[in-house]
Amino acid sequence: MRRRQVVQLLASAMSPHLTRAMNRINGRRGGVILVFHEITGPRLETQLNQVAEAYSFVSLDEFVSRLAAGKSTNGVCAITFDDGIGPVTEDASAIAVARGWPMTFYLPTRYLDTGEPYWFLELDLLLERAPGKGFEFDGGWHSLDGPTARAGASVFLRSYFKKRTSVQEVTDSLRALRRALLENESRPMDMPVPAPVSWERVRQLAAREELSFQAHTVNHLALSRLSEEGLISEMESSRVRIEEVTGRPVNHFCYPYGSPNEVGRIAPDFVRSRFRSATTTDRGRCAPGVDLALLPRVPLDGADSEEVVAFKVGSAR
Repeated sequence: MRRRQVVQLLASAMSPHLTRAMNRINGRRGGVILVFHEITGPRLETQLNQVAEAYSFVSLDEFVSRLAAGKSTNGVCAITFDDGIGPVTEDASAIAVARGWPMTFYLPTRYLDTGEPYWFLELDLLLERAPGKGFEFDGGWHSLDGPTARAGASVFLRSYFKKRTSVQEVTDSLRALRRALLENESRPMDMPVPAPVSWERVRQLAAREELSFQAHTVNHLALSRLSEEGLISEMESSRVRIEEVTGRPVNHFCYPYGSPNEVGRIAPDFVRSRFRSATTTDRGRCAPGVDLALLPRVPLDGADSEEVVAFKVGSAR
């Protein structure tokens, strides 16, 4: 059974009373950093209203400052977004300004430079359009015969793309995948793949105190697969580009993909010498003593119900 289904079943099985009790108990272990990727404005506001019943929203700067000073983070929450997806950034920024909720957006700068959509936003759209019951890719046959097979193909392809070590490899692989699925290596003109936010909008939004734009590398490649020189360049060039546009310091970093396999052993050491903090996709809470270069977060998905949101946040340890 897929993890999302398990979470939904557990959330639906728990009463609101038990969820609140779980949140009170685990809440003593520290505050939380939320992470969002794809989500609409209305769903985001609904989910944050749910979290706001138990937590006060603070900026990532303040959250990290509390951790660095050994102060409690119990009862506080920082809101983060990965990838700078255009519609998500616009919707979230409007909510942040209207509600006074600080939010941080991690930007992979090359995508904003080019306006090119992210491969992972295009992937499932391509699978949905594939006319056949399967396709050949990377020397193997991958079935698309039914939802389970399609989900399996998506998992395989995400793992495959995360292992690419250059922009050219990602580009070539995406063209090969389009050719395998649709017999044309160009992206369909009518495919609604969200584009990154523009630099002009980042410049405008950065003038708001509620909004912060931080580093997420240049090319959104797994740092564990890069040389020391390559990963330093990814971090520093991303920082410089964002500071150039916003005129504000970039003190925080987010690892692309964020799991231990993609972070690796070398990158955190360089983060410690260059940034105040870095976030991962490891799930958990943040209390004084946590490694500021490997901060866990709580991921929320646009499809999560209020019950699932409460369960995910409350059960985080």
